[in-house]
Amino acid sequence: MGRVASKDWPEGTCVVVPDTQRPDGFWSNIQTEQQERINTTLRDMYAELGCLPLSPSLTPLIRKIEAHWEAPTLHG
Repeated sequence: MGRVASKDWPEGTCVVVPDTQRPDGFWSNIQTEQQERINTTLRDMYAELGCLPLSPSLTPLIRKIEAHWEAPTLHG
């Protein structure tokens, strides 16, 4: 089921379709399409996060966490 947004039915418009006119798998197709769109949006958001500069106030905290992970642990 592809995206069907057009000038007649813009994305976000609610269209009511009677049960008798719905093809088999209608709701699962809608669910799959929405999940794919959400996944794409989240991937794009997270990809952009890596490009943002780190806040100067977070730099000391990041350094502290990195030092903790790099420090050897002693097992008694």
